[in-house]
Amino acid sequence: MGYLGSKAASGAFKAIIAIMPPHDTYVELFVGSGAVLRRKPPAMRSIAVDLDRSVLRSLPPSTMAVCGEAIAYLDTGDYPRSTRTLIYADPPYLHSTRTSRHRYRYEMTDLQHRCLLRRLKQSRAHVILSGYPSALYDAALTGWNTIEFQAMTRGGPRTEKLWFNFEPDRVYWSTYAGRNFTDRQRIKRKAARWAAHYGRLPPGERLAILAALLTSTITGGVSARGGPGPIDATG
Repeated sequence: MGYLGSKAASGAFKAIIAIMPPHDTYVELFVGSGAVLRRKPPAMRSIAVDLDRSVLRSLPPSTMAVCGEAIAYLDTGDYPRSTRTLIYADPPYLHSTRTSRHRYRYEMTDLQHRCLLRRLKQSRAHVILSGYPSALYDAALTGWNTIEFQAMTRGGPRTEKLWFNFEPDRVYWSTYAGRNFTDRQRIKRKAARWAAHYGRLPPGERLAILAALLTSTITGGVSARGGPGPIDATG
């Protein structure tokens, strides 16, 4: 399964990338194998934070690597404190939620987890946090949105959970949009039908529709959840 807790082998990176909001700066805490960082579209500025210096050496050259403790970086790190920054945190799983005896090189106590959650709640950035379902996390992050999905781990299939402090109404990258593989395939087929239908229209109609979509997007009429409703894209 590769790196302990890696989001690559489990396919969890797809669910994480799918809900990412638009951002200019991307900060990944506990970067580990960098499964999400390597697969998401690059931001204007990407920052990877981890205590393990060895995992930072193999990251893309455009990434700013910070060897340090995540909580300290949230306090003093050089990154914009705004909603144009997205923080993704993938800390070691809480001990109480694990079924495997495997251990991380750098572990965290429950007290450290609580401290991390407080810092993330105080952040002005958009935040995504991943882990196994946890009463500790749920209690600390009251009011945050959550998503659960199945992933394959060293110990077999497990439920992964994401906590995030924004509404997933604007997507950063559509490749992994959808709740699961079946839903992603449905969306891809729908997008292909719409594109084919659009391509068959006369140039004037294509321009008019494009202008209407752009105007609707700016005024909030189009969202990642719905899309423009009254268009018949069946061909």
